Amino acid sequence: MEKIGVGLLGLGTVGWGVYQAFHHRQQVITKKTNRLFEIRKVLVKDVERPRQNRDVFPLLTDDFSEVLDEEVQVIIEAIGGVEPARRYIEEAIMAGCHVVTANKELIAKHGVSLEQLAHRHGVKLLYEASVAGGIPILGTIRHLLQTNHIHRITGILNGTTNFLLTEMEKKGVSYEEGIAVAQELGYAEADPSNDVDGVDSMYKLAILTRLAFEVTLPFQKIPYKGIRGIKVGELILAKKLGYAVKLLAEVGRETNQDTVSLRVAPMLVPLSHPLATVEGVYNGVHIEADGVQDITLLGQGAGTEPTASVMLEDVCNLFLLPPPMVQDEPEAVILPEEPFGERFIYMEFVETIDEEVGQQMQTRLEKIGLPLIKMEAITLPEGGGVALLFEQWNPIYQGILLAEIGIEVKRMLDRPIYQQASNHAETQRFKKIG
Repeated sequence: MEKIGVGLLGLGTVGWGVYQAFHHRQQVITKKTNRLFEIRKVLVKDVERPRQNRDVFPLLTDDFSEVLDEEVQVIIEAIGGVEPARRYIEEAIMAGCHVVTANKELIAKHGVSLEQLAHRHGVKLLYEASVAGGIPILGTIRHLLQTNHIHRITGILNGTTNFLLTEMEKKGVSYEEGIAVAQELGYAEADPSNDVDGVDSMYKLAILTRLAFEVTLPFQKIPYKGIRGIKVGELILAKKLGYAVKLLAEVGRETNQDTVSLRVAPMLVPLSHPLATVEGVYNGVHIEADGVQDITLLGQGAGTEPTASVMLEDVCNLFLLPPPMVQDEPEAVILPEEPFGERFIYMEFVETIDEEVGQQMQTRLEKIGLPLIKMEAITLPEGGGVALLFEQWNPIYQGILLAEIGIEVKRMLDRPIYQQASNHAETQRFKKIG
């Protein structure tokens, strides 16, 4: 039986999970691939640092060249970040090694050039775990939807923010309290900025867009907005109106051309939609296509075991599946966001809002002809809150609202509303939900 040498880069949360999974699932991997994989070297920053298992110490090194000297055929990158991960991967590819990684930032920024390098050297670069953790979304797009024209992909791609929104909506905790709980449970970093500001989801959306629509996409051009400072009142009122607030990453294309509409933003999802049911650290991805119509994949978006499991699947697929096609791809033309369409408006006031005041407010807005669908009010610890659904929003309405409302407004924001297209023609509505 052929023996395959493996070099593991990093022994943090993900790296340790991969190391353990290799030992626990060795028999299954061997049976599936008819090959015996053995980790021959593990790259770490500090070889003297105490480890959970002393058996790993003989494999440790802080010199990447020693990893390649062990005649490895596969490199598993679990360091994270761009550098030195990119340099190590490039050296590994040029040395004739296949590479498996979960590094979404690296793939979003340099995936095209790394795949081209791998193609030139006759090796594979696989990165299933870089998007949506344990959900095999990239494999689904690459291998199971090849005859479908994908019209739109919408996903909850960040477990930290989804956990935070769930805690706030279910338990009534504040944004700050929710962050503290997430950090205590290990779901949020000490600095959660990349998660709560939408950067993490933006990287993942860039990868999904490139694979689904076969275009290159400068990630810097993706409009993104996070959930920093979101209020419990907003979530409660959204639910009263029949929606859940989710941080969504969304990309759509109307034709087979290179023009796409995409964004990362907090959006209102109808409670009847599968993505509205995704709670906690789970992720979900909804695909709309011409053949399968629409499918939704749900699963754990992060965590040691799900990520390690998907990375081991990639290791097996290095020897079971044909290499990914690498071809010149046009650069995507990104349509500008249009601030129109159906919209959710949330306002907080210094004063409390009782039912009578709320009714008077709604009557005034309807009398001046604003396209208001529904309105809900709530009493907050400090003042009151109102949510309004507009059938057709226009930015000029903001000034009208502030002038007509008759109460001092201390905070006002608007959110787009997700609408599922029932067929390809209706996906044009996506462009109008700004």
